[in-house]
Amino acid sequence: MEFHFDFGSPNAYLVHLIIPELEKRTGAPFEYVPVLLGGVFKLTNNRSPIESFHGVKNKLEYGRIEMRRFIRRHGITRFAMNPFFPVNTLLVMRGAIAAQTEGVFDRYVDAVFGHMWAEPKKMDHPAVAPLARPPSSWARKSSSARTACATWRRRSWGIRCRNQ
Repeated sequence: MEFHFDFGSPNAYLVHLIIPELEKRTGAPFEYVPVLLGGVFKLTNNRSPIESFHGVKNKLEYGRIEMRRFIRRHGITRFAMNPFFPVNTLLVMRGAIAAQTEGVFDRYVDAVFGHMWAEPKKMDHPAVAPLARPPSSWARKSSSARTACATWRRRSWGIRCRNQ
């Protein structure tokens, strides 16, 4: 099973928390696939629910009720809406690509989701995003350079830099 995710989605975080339970119950492993949700919206000529349902009576409120039901049903205790939402996740999603290459992907995903939704931080700020890097041989300085360099930008879903 593939789990396509973007750190900026609260629903992705909630599903991330229950994936171990699903894997145990079904015996089916999940493969995490980082995607830029904003890019998916753009490519499909779509918009985020907050944008597309703005002004639709009760739609967003009902979504919040459903989220609370999900949280209660699964006994999730570590969740808070990020006060900086929506957050531009480009930097941390590029970090996910670097983490895959460096063999620290699982720890990175847990850390970023935690900083985004359990103990919310402004994860699109260049001084805050590095907090998610797991302590390991994955050197902070070299990984910062990796997520910013043109090669990593191209590898991250074919994104082109303005200066290329």
